[in-house]
Amino acid sequence: MIIDTHIHLSHYLFDNEFSYLSLEDYDLVIHRGTRTQLVEQMKSAGITCCIDPAIGIDTNQRILNLTQQLPGFVFAAVGVHPTRTFQYRTIGKDGKSKVMKLRWKQRRNIEWFSEYPDVVAIGETGLDYHYPRKEQHRLRQKAWFIYQLKLAHKRNLPVVLHIREADTDAIRILKKYRNRLHGGVCHCFSGSAEIADIYTGFGLKLGIGGALLMDTPKRQAIEQAVIQTPLESILLETDSPYVKPDCLNIQSNQLRKVRNTSLILPAIAERIAELKNMPVEEVLRVTAENAVELFKF
Repeated sequence: MIIDTHIHLSHYLFDNEFSYLSLEDYDLVIHRGTRTQLVEQMKSAGITCCIDPAIGIDTNQRILNLTQQLPGFVFAAVGVHPTRTFQYRTIGKDGKSKVMKLRWKQRRNIEWFSEYPDVVAIGETGLDYHYPRKEQHRLRQKAWFIYQLKLAHKRNLPVVLHIREADTDAIRILKKYRNRLHGGVCHCFSGSAEIADIYTGFGLKLGIGGALLMDTPKRQAIEQAVIQTPLESILLETDSPYVKPDCLNIQSNQLRKVRNTSLILPAIAERIAELKNMPVEEVLRVTAENAVELFKF
């Protein structure tokens, strides 16, 4: 049993036909197909279910529609991504992309969405300070973050956290609301072992994905965090179609056009197994059990 706890399968990048990453004997290869074909391949690879978290406010309905099309396979996390708390891009009635400003009153939509039976978490929510200060809208991010933490408490749901270059403020807020937390995951974790220890101390788990297979300055810190964090506090994820791992056998111009997918999860599990000096089967079993326990599938 393999569970991808963070994939944007409803994303428009998975509409129509596309090229995507897969594994053959632990080598990354490129396949081409549709969302339906990808889902069938995921099931054949032993992926039993996945969680599709919201990004912009308008993606929530799209995700919920997909949960109805793929019942028992796709589950939803509803909310608003921190970088979409000021404005978001959507498709108008004319079929063209347009930018909309997010209104505070639209939080009621999230509350309504959270009542759907296939919703297993609130998110992704949190703080993102990666972009220039004037584009961060930190006060709006914090307001939406706190609102979603309160909503998760009201619904007795875990949270899917997106925290990027904002650990100090995120930890301060989580510390204040720790008694209202019902578990959750620090998605796409890329911090140090010390930061990991703080988050797991709140009862949160770490989402480990393709960043573990990328040759970046952060990889050593991620590896140390994986080594020191108990396996019971780790979940597998991909953040597909994003966070593509390094692919030495695929040309960079090809890789730019390729979607990441849940099919790379065995490679992530293999790397965790190497770091923790344990069988990959144990990593797959325990991380799947962690997901079932947290999200109550």
